Amino acid sequence: MKNTKNFITITFVVLNLALLLIANTSIAFFNKYKMQYAPIGASVGQSLQEQLDELNRQLEEVQRQKQGLQSQLDEDSYFISGYSSELSRLYGEADLYNKQIQELTIEIQQLELQIASLNKDIDKQKAGIAQTEGTIGGLEEESAARIQENYFNFRLYRSTDDASTVFNLTNINNFFKTSQYKELIQSDTNNVMVELAELKQQLQDKKKDLGDKLVQVNKDKEIVDVKKTDLAKKKEESDIKIAEYQSKLSLLQAQSNNTTQRIYEFNDNQAQLQAQANRVQQDIFNSYVPADDGQYVVSGTYIGKQGCTGLCTGAHLHFMVYINNQLQNPCGYLKDGIVDGCGGGYLDAPLSGNIQFTSGFGNRCFWWGDSNYCDYHTGIDIIGSPWNAPVFATHDGYVHKFSNDGYGAQYVILCQNRDCSGLKTGYWHLSEF
Repeated sequence: MKNTKNFITITFVVLNLALLLIANTSIAFFNKYKMQYAPIGASVGQSLQEQLDELNRQLEEVQRQKQGLQSQLDEDSYFISGYSSELSRLYGEADLYNKQIQELTIEIQQLELQIASLNKDIDKQKAGIAQTEGTIGGLEEESAARIQENYFNFRLYRSTDDASTVFNLTNINNFFKTSQYKELIQSDTNNVMVELAELKQQLQDKKKDLGDKLVQVNKDKEIVDVKKTDLAKKKEESDIKIAEYQSKLSLLQAQSNNTTQRIYEFNDNQAQLQAQANRVQQDIFNSYVPADDGQYVVSGTYIGKQGCTGLCTGAHLHFMVYINNQLQNPCGYLKDGIVDGCGGGYLDAPLSGNIQFTSGFGNRCFWWGDSNYCDYHTGIDIIGSPWNAPVFATHDGYVHKFSNDGYGAQYVILCQNRDCSGLKTGYWHLSEF
């Protein structure tokens, strides 16, 4: 008997030591590897909450950095818009300069043609004047020769004797006829010389007029040349400005593209962190075991007011349903006629009056702020009127109220059973409860 007692005692001691060793080993293993999907309990909930807080911190940091990038992008866009407007103005100014330069170039070509034509006309007039002067000179020589010949003849006839006079008187008619004929020729010559002199004066006047026109045209050409030079300088200055703005615009556009790419990367990172946070939040909801019994209420009891606390874009109620810790689509658990497109279930209305359905359960994408946002929606979003419409329990159960989900949202968890097994519903973004 004594041996039996000793054996039992030894066995008991050994078993206690073994159990203690196993317990210590289990605790050490758990502390070293805090698994995400651990058994339900307060310590597990705390560990998940720590994970959620860290994810929320990372999300806030990502959002802060993304806002900084967005501010930079907005600033770049502002300058890009300004530079683009200035470039458009400069392009228009440069185009106007080009057209004016083209006009002046054509005008210069026209003036150069006029100058060439005037020079040609002046050369022609010079040739005409020279020819006229030669003609006048020839006529003057011919006239002088004729006068000299008449004079010699006259002197010859007056110096002869009587016999000669008789002889010459015989031919006097010929003399007078010859003298008269020469006088007629001289008269015609004089008339021609007068006409030639008048023509020469006309040619001189025309030459002077052409010379005056040539001087004026040359002055006009000089003025146009100055205008063209001035416009060319303005065009060059405009081209320099265009090149500067184009360089700045290219740098800004490259910086803007880089910033946009970084925002896309932050959006992806934010979406991944948000998905992880949603999953941890769901795990917290699944693993939650109330520290106390909470207040028991019946369906239709007031439990809070609709609001926009936490992450939201406007006052609404985010309504969630769990069955045995499995996330469900709340739409199929509401009674008929409460929300359009939902029905067939047994849960009462969480809001009174006309309820507006704004977002469904499951995967979704929507525009939030300045970017497209995608996530897995763990409930449905509905809106009552007014913005702080009262929120009611949709079934009997124990009410557990929370003031911060990591984003600042106030929410209520309503459990059908004390340990939150079976049916469990969630009411998010409350303004008060």
